[in-house]
Amino acid sequence: MDRAAMSVDIEPRPDELVFLEETFGGLKTDELSIPYEETEEWEIQVDVAGTVGLDELVTRDEDGTVRLTLSALPTSEVELRAVEPPSPESGQRTLDSREAGDAFATSRREEMPPIPDPTPLETDDDMAHYERLRENPNSQPAGYRRLLRDAEEISRPRFDRLCRRHGYDPEGGSHNASLLMLERLGEIERRGRGNDQVLRWVGE
Repeated sequence: MDRAAMSVDIEPRPDELVFLEETFGGLKTDELSIPYEETEEWEIQVDVAGTVGLDELVTRDEDGTVRLTLSALPTSEVELRAVEPPSPESGQRTLDSREAGDAFATSRREEMPPIPDPTPLETDDDMAHYERLRENPNSQPAGYRRLLRDAEEISRPRFDRLCRRHGYDPEGGSHNASLLMLERLGEIERRGRGNDQVLRWVGE
């Protein structure tokens, strides 16, 4: 079954439903468009807790556009899945990776704080990732640092999905090593385990 990390907003348009997801701290928005005649080919899984006011869930922009704002749902985890793999003839579009460098290159905030002293680091692997962070602002550790600072707090599954979409392998050793290095520097905290883990920025 094909899956797409789904957005937090659903915008109905004349001929299609458009799923919108802000990524990398709101620096960009990815879209997935599904024609109404193809909606039976998709299903949506929403895992939520708590309640939300209807005025928060259904919003209207100044131009009259109505949106279903799933981000208003507390602790929401949303996934859009194709019931059957889409055929090449369907013309169906999936969320694609768009210029990962642009998303990582700029923080929403004017400047990143100085990189902390490496004294807390414990291993050669820590130091290798620290050197990449210090010497290359477009490196994986530097990108993760900016993303986590902008997000402030993000679930591990969502973080992993975003990284995968932007060309990084969440199963690779550098993925976890970059997070561990940032944690030992005292800039992030990791709370919980597995899919329940939450990443939180605690640096300057």
